[in-house]
Amino acid sequence: PMLSPKGYRDKQMAVYIQDIRTGKRNRVSVGRGIHGAPAWSPDGTKMALTISANGNPDLYILELRTGILTRLTNDHAIDTEPEWSPDGQAIVFTSDRSGTPQIYRMSINGSEPQRITFKGSYNARPRFPPDGRKLALLHNGDGGYRIAVMELETGQIKVLSKTSLDESPSFAPNGSMILYGTGTSLAAVSIDG
Repeated sequence: PMLSPKGYRDKQMAVYIQDIRTGKRNRVSVGRGIHGAPAWSPDGTKMALTISANGNPDLYILELRTGILTRLTNDHAIDTEPEWSPDGQAIVFTSDRSGTPQIYRMSINGSEPQRITFKGSYNARPRFPPDGRKLALLHNGDGGYRIAVMELETGQIKVLSKTSLDESPSFAPNGSMILYGTGTSLAAVSIDG
């Protein structure tokens, strides 16, 4: 199945799960405000998503079997773009709680979010490789929005792309390449640049 984050019914944003083979859609989250940026848990039983029903975009975990929503963040910031760690125990996400978009990490049990990016004025759209030791991200330090990789152990960020309007990084299943958008094209870069 695939996630469809931008379904609209009765002027409300909703998140749907759509079976690719049958086309059957199942609405899993709908309500006032934003319901978007869905991310599957590694075991496929939960989904992290951004909901702004209370006026401010926060992160929630949706238990797909029961429909129970658990709120993870409760801040005056915009918290969005969640990504599960490969072991399913933590989430990284983009937040502007420091004044600019930066990446934060927290336990799915609700620990206080910890900022993990400090280089550059903009870091967003974090994505894990299968081994969970790095993050691909969209980084703006000097010269535009570029794809970068960050070593989680050291916090070192290495810019990989050379264009200036890049977006949406995603690791290949083997973790050796990053696929991303640049303008109207797709591009790939190895994690060593």
